[in-house]
Amino acid sequence: MRSRPGERIYVDIDDVLACTIEGLVALLEETHGRSVDVEDVLYFDLEKSFGLSDSEIGPFMDRAHRDDQLEAIVPTPGAALVLSHWASLGRDVHLVTGRPPTTNAASKRWLLHHGIEHEALHHLDKWSRPSWNETGLQVLRFEDLHEYQFAFAVEDSLETAIRLVEDYDIQVALMDRPWNRDLESVTPATRSRLVRCDGWGAVSTFFDERI
Repeated sequence: MRSRPGERIYVDIDDVLACTIEGLVALLEETHGRSVDVEDVLYFDLEKSFGLSDSEIGPFMDRAHRDDQLEAIVPTPGAALVLSHWASLGRDVHLVTGRPPTTNAASKRWLLHHGIEHEALHHLDKWSRPSWNETGLQVLRFEDLHEYQFAFAVEDSLETAIRLVEDYDIQVALMDRPWNRDLESVTPATRSRLVRCDGWGAVSTFFDERI
């Protein structure tokens, strides 16, 4: 099946476009004096991976979402080139992030600074947290994804990737991360729609081959 100009592609930001976990590990050492290797971050839940208490995780994530912290994140190698290539072919790249809407301005500055081409930036309420949207900015919920008819997605969260496959029939390039390697509970049918990629070169190759 050939891709058509105008097809929409869903791309996550953290640990897909941006090397976020490296910055969070450094922040943990700075704020709590704890050293954690990226390969030991086995859970998407940072409270569990970083050994933070209920009272510690909130302030830690508030610090992680500060403008200066977000704008200091290093982009993932190859990401900007692949997205530029897709844009040149007429594909609409929609960035879909679970970051709270308070990060919108800093995220846009980061994307502009690093030349990340995209059609739109969406904040997706992935975990239905009551305090997540304090700005009143229009956000997406999972049920809104149907109207976008995404042809393809790039994610690092296994939970989100499974939902995209099973509920929305979207094939997913799963960026290889320590927290998404345990597929024991994933059905064979869903696994067949998840393609593990070790970087943007692999994502680009897979995308081009499937179309």
